[in-house]
Amino acid sequence: MQTPGTAYGAWSILDTLLTPTGAGTPLIFKEPLGQAREVKVALSGLFGRFVARAYLERYFKLSIFAHLGSRIIDLDRRKKIKVKRLARGDLPDWIACASDLSSLTVAEAKGCHDVGGPAKALDRAWAQAKRIDVTVKDRKVSVKRIAIATRWGMAASGPSDAFLSARDPVDEGDPIEPEDQESLFIGLLRLHIANLIKPLGHAELAGALQRLTHQPFPQRLQDDLGRARALLDAAPVREVEKATALGGLIGGVVTRAGPVTEADVAPADQETLARLNLHPVFVGIDRDLIRAAIDAEPQAVRTRVIQTGRPDEFARPDRAGGWIIPIGEDRRIKGST
Repeated sequence: MQTPGTAYGAWSILDTLLTPTGAGTPLIFKEPLGQAREVKVALSGLFGRFVARAYLERYFKLSIFAHLGSRIIDLDRRKKIKVKRLARGDLPDWIACASDLSSLTVAEAKGCHDVGGPAKALDRAWAQAKRIDVTVKDRKVSVKRIAIATRWGMAASGPSDAFLSARDPVDEGDPIEPEDQESLFIGLLRLHIANLIKPLGHAELAGALQRLTHQPFPQRLQDDLGRARALLDAAPVREVEKATALGGLIGGVVTRAGPVTEADVAPADQETLARLNLHPVFVGIDRDLIRAAIDAEPQAVRTRVIQTGRPDEFARPDRAGGWIIPIGEDRRIKGST
């Protein structure tokens, strides 16, 4: 959901690229990812990011991710909590944390197709992971730095073994006040939610959440809080038929062809999308969690994540209030009453 590919259903190419090897086995591609080097580099990096994200979620229990661009990112400008650049060059992919607002992490992912293995890619990823600090009032915060490199296996015309390598020490910083620690994680959560809902048709609400992180003036911050609450109240809330574990969700329907732009997709249309093999899913995030993030209530965030993380027969939670729900004949999305 974080790339322009979401508009084109780019993930669908995996169906034709991967060799079926069974559950719990390595990802093996049928053949090299293109002929030209620049194509191999681009696709290796794209799939490396995908696998690294899954690795961080599964083995480090990270579920809240803020994406880093080329500029310094504010997590709470009023409290001087930010990401500080230390050197020139590309920044790491993410700053992340666990669903209970702990385990602050800086992570960088690299994919490669080198015959010799992922060692050089891991060195490049580690150099990138060291290019930032997270600071509170110019004091460095303790973080775990993780560099991940993936070397792909090929069923034909290439190395056959797949490797995933990681380097993950803790970089100790200065102690900070508990209140500042909570504000840091709330800022990270606001950016996570904004990144998720923006391509799902909620760009205005996403922008309001981002403004909360970089507003330095108290009175304007109150105005921005009011605006964010109003936009959340106006956003269409969706529920899942026959689901007891799921409450009201803010999100949208995504198919292999990208997000559906219409605000309301009727049940009959949902069934049609499934019948046409467009693999429709509803991607959404718990509305009450968004409210807690806007209101900067850390304990309410933890409570909502626990309550919305229960398993469901059809839906898959992301341990950060988000859900991915296949829809069609057996499961439909409806407007909340």
